[in-house]
Amino acid sequence: MKTRLFRRASALISAIVLLVSGVSISPAAANGSAVPNKVIDESTVGIQMFMYSWNSIKDECTNHLGPNGIDWVQISPPQEHIRGEQWWVHYQPVSYKIESRLGTRAEFAAMTQACNQAGVMIIADAVINHMANSSGIGWADTEFDKYGYPGLYGESDFHATMDPSEDRFCDSNIEAYDDLWETTSCMLGGLPDLATEKPAVRAKIAAYLNDLISLGVAGFRVDAAKHFGAADLKAVVDLLDPINGRQPIIMSEVIGGNGQNEPFTEFGYAWAWDMPNILVSNLNQNTLAFAKTDFWTVGFNASNKTITMVSNHDTEHHGPSSLAYWETQKYQLAHVFMLAAKFGIPQIYSGYSFSDERLGPNTDPNTQKVVQAKCASSTKPVNIIREGLYNCIQRWRSTSGMIAWRDVAGSAPETKVGYTKHADGAKILKFNRGANTFIAMNSTQKARKMGILTNLPAGTYCDLLTGGRGAVVSSTKCLGTKVVVDARGKAVVTIPAMLGIALTTSHKLP
Repeated sequence: MKTRLFRRASALISAIVLLVSGVSISPAAANGSAVPNKVIDESTVGIQMFMYSWNSIKDECTNHLGPNGIDWVQISPPQEHIRGEQWWVHYQPVSYKIESRLGTRAEFAAMTQACNQAGVMIIADAVINHMANSSGIGWADTEFDKYGYPGLYGESDFHATMDPSEDRFCDSNIEAYDDLWETTSCMLGGLPDLATEKPAVRAKIAAYLNDLISLGVAGFRVDAAKHFGAADLKAVVDLLDPINGRQPIIMSEVIGGNGQNEPFTEFGYAWAWDMPNILVSNLNQNTLAFAKTDFWTVGFNASNKTITMVSNHDTEHHGPSSLAYWETQKYQLAHVFMLAAKFGIPQIYSGYSFSDERLGPNTDPNTQKVVQAKCASSTKPVNIIREGLYNCIQRWRSTSGMIAWRDVAGSAPETKVGYTKHADGAKILKFNRGANTFIAMNSTQKARKMGILTNLPAGTYCDLLTGGRGAVVSSTKCLGTKVVVDARGKAVVTIPAMLGIALTTSHKLP
């Protein structure tokens, strides 16, 4: 009885907060398409579509994400933000209204409905640790100052303006990032840190997240979760409405190794933050020598709790800490490796081209809203010259092909991991995952024609990297490269530079 009363009280608080904060529950929410009944695990694949408009994501879910086997899309923050042309304005909330440069509330609801219908879950980027480091008028005309958000938060709701006698008072920036109290009480780069230990603050955050749930999202990527704190975040998560009878999906941004982010895996997932650096180091040396999983996964959490990544919006915009779209071939090969590896839950990354890392994508000069996404290429990566084009990795044949390859591999571990040497000494990484898949990757700048042992049954196979998910066109035709495997399991094939071949028994000609 106590639990039931608590939940009713929490629901009542949430409803009151929605009213006073200017957020209303959309009538379409209850009537929209249901969130796909999926659990994020090692068999699933997601994508971060950074700074894509809601209308763009809606179309991509229907036409590409769903058909290409992508299970979820991490979207950019949906709440009202400060005004400006930079991408990071979206990470300075002004209110919890669903109005931003990326679209209106109605467009957001239409996106979630279309994506859910396509079998693609929406993971919303939740900026709930702090508010805006300025004062003025927000995107949706909300007036605010650094410690004052009418109808939402006042001075007592922030650590910097609490009574100094209170335990978590802090009016300075974080300096000791390894100190738990300081990282959860002080300001991150001047951003006003919310007093997330307070029940009233937690209730308002939960009301915002529950509003997004009512619009059809499946879960949240929690921005700056390390600075929110695992205990406070779990308290908020406990106030959220269930989705398909389960807790909403929680992906916590906690920069660092398993020592820092392990507490957050008790109720969700964390990223493999060292993976981008490992990929950069190896591919800059034209090698994939780190292939054995017992080496490159050291320091990560359990595989079923770890989201692997080649890059994200922070690493892409803050220097050479990860591969990015401008290193086209390395970027593609790194994603191929990530999708081939047994370890982790892969999330691919798609963003826009830029000459100034501070600026957001192209906007309409009249409305200042982000325009419909335009892709640099439809089926393969190309060097992007024009500013503002999106790399659209979700449309590449190598992406859809590797997701199909991963589907066939299932839970099978890597076996027969090794290298085949070309006559010139180049090493081609290869392995199987179970009896039905084979992959070889060439991390050099030169294509190599060679004999290679696939350990697959004899027959003619359609390569998934050049052919994509629909590589098998007919009983005699491949969309991509044909690979003939003899009775010994051996194939003579040209391995493309900075790519490879990916074969499965499900993509074999009769």
